[in-house]
Amino acid sequence: MPIDASHIERLARLLEIYGVASIEIEDKDQSLKLVVETGASSPAPAAASSPRQDPHVVATADVAGHFLAGHPWRTKPFVEPGQQIHAGAIVGLVKVGLIYAPVLSPAEGILDAVLAETGAMVGYGTPIARIRPLVEACST
Repeated sequence: MPIDASHIERLARLLEIYGVASIEIEDKDQSLKLVVETGASSPAPAAASSPRQDPHVVATADVAGHFLAGHPWRTKPFVEPGQQIHAGAIVGLVKVGLIYAPVLSPAEGILDAVLAETGAMVGYGTPIARIRPLVEACST
């Protein structure tokens, strides 16, 4: 089935809405890769009259699979609520077949909560962990 341009636009809007950075679809005859600049790396400035935005950032799954809070060989999760983490820290894994894809923190800060249940099926863009950025965490 050919990919219609309107479908690509709709996919791009959905990726942006759900904060998914990229998606790649392959078929035997076609492949499509969309890369969307998400708000995690370059947040839009808030309007003066808009209500206060949620200061938290959310680490999301980049692939679909089963969420794991820790490595199967370890007894402890990668992170726990209240823990300070750095940008790029592993907050969990998504198991896809035999592959474990890391879920990374998009910012340095304090982990407020792990939002996904261990073993739960997660999809592209599923919120995994909520992080209070360090700048915000220091001012409260």
